[in-house]
Amino acid sequence: MNNATKYSIKYFNSIIEYYYPHEEFINMVRKLVFISLLSIMVGAHADEKTFVKPMQFSFGSTLEDVRRDIDKECLSIEVQNITPITAPLAKTSQTQINCSGFMYGGQARNVELVFQDDQLDIVWILFPKEEKQAFISSFKTLYGEPTMEIDYGAIFLQANAAIRNEPSEVLFASNRQVKVMMSILKQQLAKPEK
Repeated sequence: MNNATKYSIKYFNSIIEYYYPHEEFINMVRKLVFISLLSIMVGAHADEKTFVKPMQFSFGSTLEDVRRDIDKECLSIEVQNITPITAPLAKTSQTQINCSGFMYGGQARNVELVFQDDQLDIVWILFPKEEKQAFISSFKTLYGEPTMEIDYGAIFLQANAAIRNEPSEVLFASNRQVKVMMSILKQQLAKPEK
């Protein structure tokens, strides 16, 4: 039990004893508080194997805001300025945070966060190719069937997400990034094959 949980229990006990001095009532409320805290703690651990977009990666956030949010969740953080700019929405800057050791899907992963003009637009979460089917199955359970499967990988437009084939990685993208990517994809699909 961590210190925050111990403090919460102690705090609730003192409030209950002050306002409700009847011992039976106190014991009943203590049990309810303990069960509630226990279910919160169990729920937090049950989420460790989840494959949804991590809350820490809020699209539109600045590099400094995201860095502050993930500082304790990465074993190491490296900030990289990308030149020349290759991201389609970047006009003045393209920056990337490389985070190693971020917990996702029950494993420590390398994560690449791409900022276009200091705005988070792309999240790449790398995984070994042996895990690809597990990721696809989890995404299908969460989001339904892929919108499309192309050489690139399985695309889940309903979640602004994809599972890339090579290299093996999960993609989460902002709404504005998805619009640009879909426009580029439509142009590529419209070109006649050689």
